[in-house]
Amino acid sequence: MLFLRDSVHLSDETLVVPMELIPVLRKLDGLHTLEEIHKEIREEDKEEISVEIIQEIFYYLDRAHFLDGKDFEDWRIKVEKSYHDSPVRPSYLAGKSYDANPVVLRNQIDGFFTGADGPGLLPKNDGPGDFPPRGLVAPHIDFHRGGAAFAWSYSTLIGRAMADVFVILGTVHAPIRGMYSLTQKSFETPLGALEVESDFVDALDRRVPGDLFEDEFAQRGEHSIEFQAVFLRYLYPAPVPVRLAPVLVGSFGKFVAEGCSPQGDEEIESFIEALKRTITNFEAEGRRVCLLASADLAHVGPQFGDEEPVDEAQLHALEEADCASLGAACRGDAEEFYWSVASDGDARKVCGLAPIYTMLRVLEGCRGEVLRYSQWPDPVGTVTFCSMVFESANA
Repeated sequence: MLFLRDSVHLSDETLVVPMELIPVLRKLDGLHTLEEIHKEIREEDKEEISVEIIQEIFYYLDRAHFLDGKDFEDWRIKVEKSYHDSPVRPSYLAGKSYDANPVVLRNQIDGFFTGADGPGLLPKNDGPGDFPPRGLVAPHIDFHRGGAAFAWSYSTLIGRAMADVFVILGTVHAPIRGMYSLTQKSFETPLGALEVESDFVDALDRRVPGDLFEDEFAQRGEHSIEFQAVFLRYLYPAPVPVRLAPVLVGSFGKFVAEGCSPQGDEEIESFIEALKRTITNFEAEGRRVCLLASADLAHVGPQFGDEEPVDEAQLHALEEADCASLGAACRGDAEEFYWSVASDGDARKVCGLAPIYTMLRVLEGCRGEVLRYSQWPDPVGTVTFCSMVFESANA
């Protein structure tokens, strides 16, 4: 079977297509009529797929909004306008990736802390405490696989002052035009909404050339920031005013393919410098900022395009390679971290490469600690992830 999904989340549908119907999909290029598709499949592929079945495929693709054309464009414009006009980014995955019932959800997250792999029961977070950490790395794998790792990251915030703004650098899993994308929409969760720190986002936007909002629609279906919003609202229950600066970070794939570093790229350098200056100005006013990279590590196995299933030897090799990368991150060395991933063409497919690199560049002079390293081993598709905390070198 072939599973079809919309990577930009305009459509929420998933279609399952039997492999014997793939020849029909190959012909859907906008240049073939139904009759031509039927004829060419019979002549070129030596297969007989009836006109009725081809029409049925058209019907299901069109109903799922997977076919281009005027009807699709009208629908797309309507969906995008509805999202852009709303001041709120709805909980896209509530009831899908996690429970929409706030009581059930809170109990589930409690279990991530108190379970055998968690950091333990949290004390009440009611004191002013010390300054918040400079930065965190938390996974964005689904909760049932990575819940304990999320808990280890967020346990570092307990007993410390809450940041006035959490800058979340989220991996984006859909194609975007720019390298960085902002939004001013508050993030809805079953546990309560989290407001965007508009002053911070506006100041950052003013310092960066170009339009940081042109890819804002990608925020609608992206889970990497949403998952962090859920945990932050769990840790700081409503009505505590948790403020975000949600930044989606694009792929470094072009730099890896060209065998070069992102250092020196005009778009990346201007954003990093702008984020540094915005943080410096906020902190000069006595407002505390914490960066949070929402990032998983390796993705290997046939599910992610590799030819062979993942075996024990590969899991061992993955851990060694991941730990080498995390060691560079702990030293605050963004370039060493980048090349530890990119030197072999990113064979591990580390989706958190760009957010972690960006955070390391912004947090110059900080040092990190790995709190937990985890693998979700599956011969078909293994994912690795971690929890990290970063502090100033003189802390």
